[in-house]
Amino acid sequence: MPDDANTTDRPPAVRPASWRPSPDRGATAGRRSFQYWAHGMARLFQELADFTQMRVLEESAMWDKLASCRDSAAAAEMQRRFAAKASADCAAAGRNFAQLFAEIGRSCGGGLPQTPHETD
Repeated sequence: MPDDANTTDRPPAVRPASWRPSPDRGATAGRRSFQYWAHGMARLFQELADFTQMRVLEESAMWDKLASCRDSAAAAEMQRRFAAKASADCAAAGRNFAQLFAEIGRSCGGGLPQTPHETD
């Protein structure tokens, strides 16, 4: 059975003026947050490109060295060292990327206005 009460007759909820967001303040904060995000993402993509370039160059050098190996023991040792360095580089890059993501998140959140509930 439908509700017979007319919901349009209710007065709108009224909040104190200090709780109402300012359009200018919100737009400025949004712009600032976007700028922080865009700057952070540019930095992240540059770091990723640098890391990829380094790994490709190191892999290319490894193949040159591997071609000069004269026995299987030398080739196996070359591959072992390459894999160990690649693993260490990837772990370091992962930590670096995680830190950059955290910095991006903190910088974007810092540009947003706080509501009265967040300041308590």
